[in-house]
Amino acid sequence: MENTKHLVYILPYLEQGGTEKQALSLIEEFQDRYEISLFAPTGKTLPMFLEKQLNYCEFTSWDRNFFSGLRELITGIKAAHKRQSIDLIHVHGAHELMIPLRLLFPNLPIVFTVHGYHEASAEISYRLACLFANLWATRVICVCQTEYDILVKFGMNRAKLEMIYNGVATPTIDRSIVASLATRFNLDPTTQTIIGTAARLSEAKGLTYLLQAFARVAQDKANLRLVIAGVGELEQQLKQQSQDLDIADRTIFAGYMDNLPELMSLFNFFVLPSLQEACSLACAEAMAQQKAVIGTSIGGIVEQVADDETGFIVPPQDVDSLGDKIQYLLDRPELVDEFAQNGRKRYEEYFALDCMLSKTEDLYAKLLN
Repeated sequence: MENTKHLVYILPYLEQGGTEKQALSLIEEFQDRYEISLFAPTGKTLPMFLEKQLNYCEFTSWDRNFFSGLRELITGIKAAHKRQSIDLIHVHGAHELMIPLRLLFPNLPIVFTVHGYHEASAEISYRLACLFANLWATRVICVCQTEYDILVKFGMNRAKLEMIYNGVATPTIDRSIVASLATRFNLDPTTQTIIGTAARLSEAKGLTYLLQAFARVAQDKANLRLVIAGVGELEQQLKQQSQDLDIADRTIFAGYMDNLPELMSLFNFFVLPSLQEACSLACAEAMAQQKAVIGTSIGGIVEQVADDETGFIVPPQDVDSLGDKIQYLLDRPELVDEFAQNGRKRYEEYFALDCMLSKTEDLYAKLLN
């Protein structure tokens, strides 16, 4: 224990998004080499974290009760440090969490990962993240070059920045689960063309435009299917839209999927119509499974999808362009295969999990020495 470095991960939530997936990947990799402590409010993915070798301390979400959450975080961090001296703290997503940490540990390395900010308050969040990180972070990880450029624009100290793409593992596909999902959702890859996406059902993901584009191309295609995996506040609205567009019989809302890789294996190609995005894990997962991707010219998507090489880039909110590119791929299955193979190569070069893990460990090693 004395020779094992103690890493602390701090998250502002434990829901079902990319922030949690990335943190879980890091913990899975480093749990055998470091003592790991996790501080986070409870949430839907807590059981997945508790399966790992770590010490967990819950604190109340600051959005719910700031004073309770602050007190619990400070008390828990002090207790963890007393149990074993903390060597490095890695904060994900919430820049405000760095304030008490730096006050408690003036000289400790603090790594802060910016996972991207969305919605109307995005610019304020970026500005505050830069201010706080310049004051209190030792290093700042951004998950794509686009995010790097945004942070520099809003005043981030370049000397603190590290660009490390989000990485995902190549999944091991369980064919029995694939067969079960195909039966459950009435999908048959031998007779149907299946277009798929995986996203939170929220405004930022642009799914309303995908439904409109799909309706354009699906009018005379009985064997065309659209699969949308994910949950969110727009679920009922999007389902109603599919009814209004007369595509409900060919649109499958799969909900949250524990077996997303198996479901994705059924897709002919993948579409990501986002209006806001940093470095999409769903896009990387599709590329890992050798899927062609149509994505929007937003955030890190333009770094993930090589236009006319691994798929197509279209403007956000542009139903006509999105529909045209979907139709183009439907008419050219051999091009879909070519894009898919190129996408897999691009994944291996930039977005494989090993790339993210090795670069993150190199950063840790610099700060721990």
